[in-house]
Amino acid sequence: MRNCALYSSQFDLDQLFELIQSIYPQDQIIRKEDKTHIQVIRKKWLSKKTKGFNIMTSQTHHEEFSSMMNGMMGFMSQIEGRNPAVQEKVLIKCSTLNMVVGIETEEDISEEFFQELLKLAQGLDAVIFWGGGSLLDAQGQLLLDVHGESEVEDYQVTAHTSLLDDVRPPSESGTRRKENSESIMAAQGIPFNVHLPARAGDEHTTIRSVEEVAQRAVALCIAALKGECLGAGESAEDTAALVQEVIDKYDAALFFSPAEKRFIEQHGAQQQEVITFSWGYEAYHVILWALGYVDELGAPVELCNVGQAVGYLQQKDSFKDFLMGASLRSKSEILDAADLIYRYNWVCVNSRINEQTPPAGLNGGVAYERHRALNWLICYMDQEWDDVRTDT
Repeated sequence: MRNCALYSSQFDLDQLFELIQSIYPQDQIIRKEDKTHIQVIRKKWLSKKTKGFNIMTSQTHHEEFSSMMNGMMGFMSQIEGRNPAVQEKVLIKCSTLNMVVGIETEEDISEEFFQELLKLAQGLDAVIFWGGGSLLDAQGQLLLDVHGESEVEDYQVTAHTSLLDDVRPPSESGTRRKENSESIMAAQGIPFNVHLPARAGDEHTTIRSVEEVAQRAVALCIAALKGECLGAGESAEDTAALVQEVIDKYDAALFFSPAEKRFIEQHGAQQQEVITFSWGYEAYHVILWALGYVDELGAPVELCNVGQAVGYLQQKDSFKDFLMGASLRSKSEILDAADLIYRYNWVCVNSRINEQTPPAGLNGGVAYERHRALNWLICYMDQEWDDVRTDT
């Protein structure tokens, strides 16, 4: 069997390299300069054998990793597990993952190699995706397979220290919120996934400050404005002049994330960048809601009214004016919206994986942007804007 990968909440590539060195002290080990591939070569008298470790993390391949994890979560959540408690903990573990190590070998994985992989899994606190859809723990025991079977009675979820707040047992408020979200979706005729866990409750969550939220609104609007202008065929020169005028008006030079700053400062943009940042209007719409400018979000069905959304900012003479007109919603309201979009987005991701149209008119692009904005608002995994994940 050659199809095998290790999934870990760790993302330290040097730690991984040191672990492999400790497991193969007598072998030649070659690592790519970018640290994303390691090759182990074992030489014998007349032959040599190689093993490869192909590495991807949420930091080195953000979009690709996020898409892969959404697919994995969708796959695992559809299984009818014989032990629902274990399955729910497996899904929570999957939501904390930051690294995948794909195994490359010229031959089927031998018992000796399997034991080496277990050592690596234990060092990384990883789970092992094995064969045609079985997930093993770091001791090699079956956690869940495609038939819903499991060899363990219970499973303790552990994660990288940066994620500890997000793997705490669900609180009473988190459980209530999950039930309320499911009731809303049921009333709308939207099939929801009962296995998606409750999210962190009020007592485990911090909301961004009103000033930070207002700055994020301005940054999103300006970046989306550049994308919109270039997408409409405006010249790079005219677009740059307009964008700079808006930046100056709201004193917004320091509001942008690193990715936004690169996009704003470059001459023109690639088509994919134009599309990506233009979608930022949907996240901007959520931030306006959090600031009290927009009354309701509703289901992620239709694109926001861009003219109206931009108007809330245009009507203000300065950032101070915009901030003074804001009234940040309560933690409870924001958490309600975050929990609901988490479940809406799962439906959209699941539909995409199965090449189906999302039910009830749900729009996957809108759901993704809202999920991202709300996860940022609730400090999900303490990640900054460019790194915010939308785990489902």
